[in-house]
Amino acid sequence: MMRVALYLRLSDEDRDKLTKEERSESIKNQEKMLRNYAYQQQWEIVAIYDDEDWSGADITRPNFKKMIDACRMRQIDVVLVKSQARFARDMEIVEKYVHNKFHEWKVRFVSLMEKIDNTRKETKKMSQIIGLTDEWFLEDTSYNIRQTLKSKRENGEYTGSFAPYGYQKDPENKNHLLPDLTVKPYIIRIFQEYNYGYGMGKIAKGLNQDGIPSPLEYKLMMGSHLKLPCLNSSILTTFSLPGSYLLRIYYYNHTGHVIRNLITLEYLTNYAQFYRQSGGLITLTKVKNEKIKFYYSWHSLTKIHSSSKTGSLDFDNRLFWQPLVIGVSLPENATCIAVYTKELDRMNDIFYEFTITLLKNHDHIQYSYHVDSLFPYSQLVSEYQIQLRKQYLWSITTIRKILQDEVYLGNLVQFKTTTVSYKNKKKIYHTEKERIRVENTHDAIIDSLLFQQVQTKLKQKKKCSKDGVVHLFAGKVFCSCCGRVFYKCGKKDTEGFRYLCCKDKVNHFHDCINQKYIHEKELYDVVLNQFNLLLRKYYQVDYQLSLHQSLDNLSQDCQSGKELIALQQEKAKLCRKLEQKQNTFSNLYEDFTKTYLSQKEFFLLRDKYRLDQEYLNKQLQLLEEKIQLLSKKQKAVQVHSVSEKYTQLASLNREIVQDFVEKIVIGCYDPITNTRKIEITWDFD
Repeated sequence: MMRVALYLRLSDEDRDKLTKEERSESIKNQEKMLRNYAYQQQWEIVAIYDDEDWSGADITRPNFKKMIDACRMRQIDVVLVKSQARFARDMEIVEKYVHNKFHEWKVRFVSLMEKIDNTRKETKKMSQIIGLTDEWFLEDTSYNIRQTLKSKRENGEYTGSFAPYGYQKDPENKNHLLPDLTVKPYIIRIFQEYNYGYGMGKIAKGLNQDGIPSPLEYKLMMGSHLKLPCLNSSILTTFSLPGSYLLRIYYYNHTGHVIRNLITLEYLTNYAQFYRQSGGLITLTKVKNEKIKFYYSWHSLTKIHSSSKTGSLDFDNRLFWQPLVIGVSLPENATCIAVYTKELDRMNDIFYEFTITLLKNHDHIQYSYHVDSLFPYSQLVSEYQIQLRKQYLWSITTIRKILQDEVYLGNLVQFKTTTVSYKNKKKIYHTEKERIRVENTHDAIIDSLLFQQVQTKLKQKKKCSKDGVVHLFAGKVFCSCCGRVFYKCGKKDTEGFRYLCCKDKVNHFHDCINQKYIHEKELYDVVLNQFNLLLRKYYQVDYQLSLHQSLDNLSQDCQSGKELIALQQEKAKLCRKLEQKQNTFSNLYEDFTKTYLSQKEFFLLRDKYRLDQEYLNKQLQLLEEKIQLLSKKQKAVQVHSVSEKYTQLASLNREIVQDFVEKIVIGCYDPITNTRKIEITWDFD
């Protein structure tokens, strides 16, 4: 008998056309139609794959991938679909699988509506024509969606899939944002603490310690089904890397009768090493059903299994069991956890959650969590779902993103990124000029004064040490191999110096070979000597003459930094005018093609557009020349100011490094020559 798999899909493009009930009914109708056909052909239905609300061009559809894997493993003989478009709308996918791989795997593809059968040559051309028209449909749909989204953004409507953290979509208008009163206080707290002087790391640590879910965890708590690789690929069976993990255990009673005295015995492998060597903690954090009871024991699993032969576990025996409650961590001497449910009704479920924290793991020990069902019958364990994944905590990156986001000021800045096309999902980042910014589109959470104060501090502030002093080379030293920053580590010596190393150290140098530390005093001496060499060069007669000559030859029309800012603002205005002219001409051409304009009118307007464009381009070129001249003058003046302020440096300070050092790049250590390359980029060189 032929083994058939039914594939069902409801197009993502139909999301706004049907209600939730209608979408579900559509999927049911597809399944009913395919089942009837399979029965008529006397095929055995071995699997049903369903991808609802997924686009036909998306090859990452989860159940589509499972079906392809089953075909590759020769577990399926026939793939049955309602129409070819349900299988895929991308011509490349159709060609790859229907007319290539399926033949290789001896899998028959049948489409009911178009009567396509890949075992019949006469249907191949029809399949290719349908694939081509589906491709055109996707291309047109993609263009229309992009134009619609652009129009909405320009009108100040929010077009994101998910509301930004701190907001929720208006139930009456999904393109309008309303403050989320649950997390609004946390946004205010972040801005106030940073303005008060807290570092981003300290703010993130405080939020994590207070148990406040990060933005991603909060989305998941609110029921969002994020289709993100970081979530789809992060379900673990074992773990060894330090960090925080979320362990969720779920069981659904579909036995058709009430289950009584359900007990599971659960344990983490190598728990003694996990607790003592790795500084690990297991904490019960969430229970859906309050009737579930948790206990832990310090006796061996063999002894517990032996005592369970009587048909129950005596949880009242405090010499054997101790209760475990929400918010309490498992003690050092624990060996296992017992979860007891007195009664679980049919069509009901069990759900509980642990957080697992692993501080260090120098021995790279693999840990895994096991669930054994003791009562009423052991085979229930196969129906338990154990989900272990990395927990997404507050981080410096998340805090910085919130502090810089104008959405909390009541403004929408959208179109920050886009993709190459509907087929190529490579992300393209837009410049500030290309983004669409509309002010006062929704209620602000942060007032403008506080927001501006925070932006000023973001530009100025560097991380302080525990004594409140900013590190001499903070934000200036980088790795030549991976580009990461070099940061201070180790204890201070008698002179107050430490070591610096590549930040990939936190990943145990997984991506970088530049592993040897550099002593801060060594770097200090190199920078000091190089700076004094530049000062000596400045006082050479030839260099003085060339410098003063360049100062005399520069335009006298621009004398200050304010004028440079004014020129840059004027340049931005001209760029906007050019863009508007281009848009106007595009609209004229569209009117001409639709015969709204005569040929004579169009040519007259086109010639005027070209003259205006040439004039604006000349003005823009003149402005750019002035800006370059002024920038050159400011560089020269800066060098001149160095000579007036310093003649020979005896020591470095933060002010000198901040003013004159743009970047320091540290190369790899050469054990043969006992040296390493250090490149300094000066801010006035």
